[in-house]
Amino acid sequence: MKKMLKTSGQLIIGALVGFFGMLVLLEDDFRIDLSGYAFIGNIALLAIAALLTLLTIYFYFSVLSLTNQEFTGDDEDAAEGRMYRRYSDASLCSNVAMLISLAALSVTAITGQAFWMLVTGIALTFVSAALSFILSSLVQKMYPERELPSINDTDYAKKLLEVSDDGEKHVMLGGLYKTHYTMNSLLVGAVILLLLYSIASDSSQLFSIFTIVIILTVTNIQYLIHVRNK
Repeated sequence: MKKMLKTSGQLIIGALVGFFGMLVLLEDDFRIDLSGYAFIGNIALLAIAALLTLLTIYFYFSVLSLTNQEFTGDDEDAAEGRMYRRYSDASLCSNVAMLISLAALSVTAITGQAFWMLVTGIALTFVSAALSFILSSLVQKMYPERELPSINDTDYAKKLLEVSDDGEKHVMLGGLYKTHYTMNSLLVGAVILLLLYSIASDSSQLFSIFTIVIILTVTNIQYLIHVRNK
């Protein structure tokens, strides 16, 4: 109940701030033009994506090195914890690298930046996506004693839950629920921001708004139908 009241309060405050902010912006033509910062911004995005990709490779080989070593007793528990953390860091770096690479690729295509930026963006996108796939298959080497499903298995998610213990299921489902809640909140906020920007700048963002609304609708229907049928 407290969480619901807190969330409702935040939404009301956000709506009021957005409403009065819109009134201020409507007093003048408001447009956000970032084309002047496209080159330096793209350089920064590509550099960050490249750094994250290198970190992913480092963490990958670090985990691989630990899987090829033998530990006993307390050393085994410590090594397993270190291996899990580095695997998680590698997954985070690869996913963020792929998203930032896509952002850089979009900036290059829209603003007509240098060709080498386009090639670099495409390369980083594919490399980071490939690393994400490779990391998924690394789990079987991390836990060879467990019958973990292959990432290529069509029922991968279902089989992974079947071989997971209650503690692991609790962690996974807790993370998924938080992600679902956060994604809904952020996307709704994005729709509101796009709406306010469309009104203030007289630049239609309907395509973006409808795209986000469709994503929200599909994901929520999928989630609620799955929960309802259980």
